[in-house]
Amino acid sequence: MVTIRPYRQEDYEVLRSLVLCLHETLRPLDTDLAPGDQIIDRYFQELMTKVESTAGAVFVAEDDSGLVGYVCLWGCISPEDLDERPDPFSFMAELFVQPECRNLGVGRSLVERAERYAVECGTYKIELKVLARNEAAVRFYEALGYVPRVMIMSKYF
Repeated sequence: MVTIRPYRQEDYEVLRSLVLCLHETLRPLDTDLAPGDQIIDRYFQELMTKVESTAGAVFVAEDDSGLVGYVCLWGCISPEDLDERPDPFSFMAELFVQPECRNLGVGRSLVERAERYAVECGTYKIELKVLARNEAAVRFYEALGYVPRVMIMSKYF
């Protein structure tokens, strides 16, 4: 059975390794991503700093074997675009579930916990970014009611 709970400091090493796993999983889909071992310490620190500065939260999924996934939520983000609604929103920065635990409801449970936290923060929406080439993730989020709004397109030279 999987339990969803808030991140604790003693989870640091395992959470860091899960963040690295997510990064390495996405690298084949995004040529802009540097090798994880080159950026993980700085990246992880920035991720956690943003959680703290936005009154966000990290929730972990734990089973008998240990941590099997996590979701990182930035709590209150101010809109950057001048034509956007001025109310703060939440941002789901990362979601990762170990491959052997996928399709068991762990990801859904993590997202639902992040959504409840966003409501507790008083925000009116959650945004996230997903790589368009990550079709499984796009389908997952759409099945949970997330709607694509903006597509960023790049051309590499």
